Amino acid sequence: MRFALEEQVTHRLFTYRIALMASALLLLGCAVDAERRHAGTSRHELSVGGVKRHYLLYTPQGVEHQDGVRPLVVVLHGGGGTALGIARELSGTMHRLADREGFYVAYPDAIDKMWDFGAGKVSEELNTRVDDRAYFEQVLNEAIGRLPIDETRVFATGISRGGQASYFIACSFPRRIRAIAAVAMPLPRFMADMCTDGPPVGVAVINGTHDPLVPYDGGHITVRARKRGEVLSTDATISLWLRRNGCDEEPTDREIIDTSKADGMLVEKKSWGNCRGAPVLLYRVEGGGHTWPSGKQYLPAFLVGPVNHDIDGAAEAWAFFRDL
Repeated sequence: MRFALEEQVTHRLFTYRIALMASALLLLGCAVDAERRHAGTSRHELSVGGVKRHYLLYTPQGVEHQDGVRPLVVVLHGGGGTALGIARELSGTMHRLADREGFYVAYPDAIDKMWDFGAGKVSEELNTRVDDRAYFEQVLNEAIGRLPIDETRVFATGISRGGQASYFIACSFPRRIRAIAAVAMPLPRFMADMCTDGPPVGVAVINGTHDPLVPYDGGHITVRARKRGEVLSTDATISLWLRRNGCDEEPTDREIIDTSKADGMLVEKKSWGNCRGAPVLLYRVEGGGHTWPSGKQYLPAFLVGPVNHDIDGAAEAWAFFRDL
């Protein structure tokens, strides 16, 4: 009798535990499903090498009606910027595109507003050194684990030092990044060796010819009369990626864009689609400054140059990504 009673109690406890586990799994599934379906911007924390970090994720409107996995666009802020700042600046365009096209957007955030690539003049002079390569990799891992993201369609874009970060993650994780769009930044000279060889990566470069901080034709980046490292020329940057991606030297298409007569600028768009690997694209913004096309004039034009309104940088970046 005693053994029969113990058996009944054991069976009931086992049944109770199974029920609790099932309920927990159901709640977890609901939580994950709710997170995937909740549109808007959310903040997420992680730890990298014992350092507490965070990033933002934008889930598009109407994603619950989208079937299957969706692309991810990683947007990287410039030096002195933040994830929240660039998310706010681009929310009118990037988020509208995400809502319409059904892709997710991740906004990584630098420590002390400056990316550390482990090399280069700026990184070597930082007071606090961090492993941003590991951070970028963990952001990708967490975003992909958190949301239904197509791992074969992960893209990156950024302006200024965020443009450098775009090159950096493309050359660090070429099999994870399908294409990048670097704004107001040729390839940094210290990254040339790490980017010369490797699997093809689609590259779009959007540079202004009158950028007072980062010279279109290469040389020293100069901020407040201080030299902040060197960059290749825009043409040398394009040539490097043409060789890496197995493209012919001559572009397959050339277009002049001058939709905004008031700004006194125009854009020459060159496309290299005749590649054995991934395509290459150049937007030469004639008269453009150290700015995001159709973005905000975040500092006076005499400091950073003017904003071009012939193209929308976010829209052009996504159009490039979408077709890959």
